[in-house]
Amino acid sequence: MVYLRIIAKNYSLQLQYRMAHIINNFASIIFGFVFIAIWTGILTGKDEANLLNVQDMTYYVAFTQCLLWLSVFLTPGLGLQDRIRTGAISLDMIRPVNLYLLVISQEIGRILYNAIYRSFFLAILFWLVAHFYVPTGWVTAIWALLSLFFAIWIGLNLSYIIGISSIWTIEIEWAHLVYISCVFGLGGQFVPLVYLPEGLSNLISYLPFACMIYYPVMFYLEKLPFTPLLIQGSWAVILTLVSIWLTHQTRKYLEIQGG
Repeated sequence: MVYLRIIAKNYSLQLQYRMAHIINNFASIIFGFVFIAIWTGILTGKDEANLLNVQDMTYYVAFTQCLLWLSVFLTPGLGLQDRIRTGAISLDMIRPVNLYLLVISQEIGRILYNAIYRSFFLAILFWLVAHFYVPTGWVTAIWALLSLFFAIWIGLNLSYIIGISSIWTIEIEWAHLVYISCVFGLGGQFVPLVYLPEGLSNLISYLPFACMIYYPVMFYLEKLPFTPLLIQGSWAVILTLVSIWLTHQTRKYLEIQGG
């Protein structure tokens, strides 16, 4: 129950800024329409097999803009670098809760808030202007939801790993920037993997970055078989184990900085 309370409290905390965030959402809408316009210009008159057409790319971009607030635009390092820099991490470690679950629960509260006040809001606007794809079968919908869950969990753990690593590196801004660049460049945000050279596309498809954006969107568009879920599930398990191991190592290495 304690973790459910943490989720609820952090969700309530975010509600104080909902109007500012709703206004900020219009920036996401603008970026979405810009991407749609670019891809419309690129794909108009082209209809190649196994590639996305103009309508598919409109749906792709719309869903991607909504997905970013759930799996990518998380708190940098989940805020762990600030706790480590100030020494507050020592208090977190003596609490009668698991540090890993504590930090993850706090961010889940923020993700739930983003789902309602960002992703859902964006979905409505895109549906009104450019329409929004609706999966035709319940099996596909279940796969898409499972893929979305894996994407969120992978994003949470990658951010946690970056944050907890600050106990050795102190500063993680560089790591966060590299991470975001990899997600945007290799995750299918700018260019879907089907448009990349075959060898590069095959390599990238096994990286966790594709699991955070490309796979959930393609499942949602009913463009993928079941097998990529195995890749997402494998990364979810691997990153969870790494996060737990690093948390254990942190308890042995912890040094409080400052006076």
